[in-house]
Amino acid sequence: MISNIAFTYRSIYSKKAMTGMDSTNVYAYTSIIALFFCIPPAIFIEGPQLMQYGFRDAIAKVGLVKFLSDLFWIGMFYHLYNQLATNTLERVAPLTHAVGNVLKRVFVIGFSIVVFGNKISTQTGIGTAIAIAGVAIYSLIKANIEEKKRKAAAVASS
Repeated sequence: MISNIAFTYRSIYSKKAMTGMDSTNVYAYTSIIALFFCIPPAIFIEGPQLMQYGFRDAIAKVGLVKFLSDLFWIGMFYHLYNQLATNTLERVAPLTHAVGNVLKRVFVIGFSIVVFGNKISTQTGIGTAIAIAGVAIYSLIKANIEEKKRKAAAVASS
């Protein structure tokens, strides 16, 4: 829930920032600001344990070359995903973008169930059902508003 709220606020403020910049520049500035905000607490809170256990254990398990390669590709695909999301935001309203994000999460959950055979908990099932119902209600309301606008425009032009 917090992630969805944060995503929505980021979308709204990113969209407002796009009045003077294109989506690529907004994403670049957002990424740089996030880096400066996240690095100090990450180093302070996780730094010693990450170096001592996380990196060392991962490198021992898969080797340095595979570890660095995987780290590079994960970072690259995550960057491309976020760049695509920001470029999409430039073309649609923040609410539509947020609805798309909810649909993406539902798709990922469904994909993991079908492809990987993951079991879903009752909480996950309820959350997915609420997300699908919310998107359906939003789509119905939006379609109804658009239909009313079309009818009003047709009446005004006649």
